[in-house]
Amino acid sequence: MTRRTHDALLGLLADGEPWTGLGIAERLGVSLRTVRRAVADLRASGIVIDGDPGRGGGIRLRGRAGLPRLRLEHAEVVSLLLALALAESARLPVLGSGLPGLRDKLSLAFAESSRRELGTLRRRILIGRPASDAVRASWRTPAARVAGSVQDAFVARRVMSFLYVDGAGARTSRDVEPQCLLLNAPVWYVLAHDLARGAPRSFRMDRMLEPEVHGRRFALRTVRAMLPDGIDGVAPL
Repeated sequence: MTRRTHDALLGLLADGEPWTGLGIAERLGVSLRTVRRAVADLRASGIVIDGDPGRGGGIRLRGRAGLPRLRLEHAEVVSLLLALALAESARLPVLGSGLPGLRDKLSLAFAESSRRELGTLRRRILIGRPASDAVRASWRTPAARVAGSVQDAFVARRVMSFLYVDGAGARTSRDVEPQCLLLNAPVWYVLAHDLARGAPRSFRMDRMLEPEVHGRRFALRTVRAMLPDGIDGVAPL
């Protein structure tokens, strides 16, 4: 049983509303057996989960006693940072001015020994100017497999390979070190060191296909060395 399943179940039950086992299974995309095992595990850990009697009854948390504190892995924090970058770049008045402070508070989810690594991750996520109308028109949301592989390789500093389709439709195989991520809203670029070419290259994430993350780790290069020529107005997250 994964921690992710436990956390997802707690997230559903945290609002105090009753959930049926079938409803939870459908929402989380798991089997009813998995739900029952997760509920049993949570009860065994000391979290009180009540069951409503009757055919239409469900399960609910009894208060919040025993609930664990927020636990975030580095990859999850990066997901939040990327979402905050998109939100801040949208400049929506309803979001107010609290986003920078919220980014800073994310570091409190980690022990002090891990905060330096989180700071390094933030400096590798760059925010640039919004994309041009022409680029926006051609942008497509990257496939989930591509986005997930990029994030995994970026966080773990692993070499990754993929097929890249350029603007003319030509395909090339690439082996790269994903050093930085650049947002020209709404377009995401991977700023990488291309191993075959021995030079930095930028790749639009929606033009990457068949990604594969390898076990080989890479050393970080300076952000300045990874920026394409002529680019300005870029700042770290």
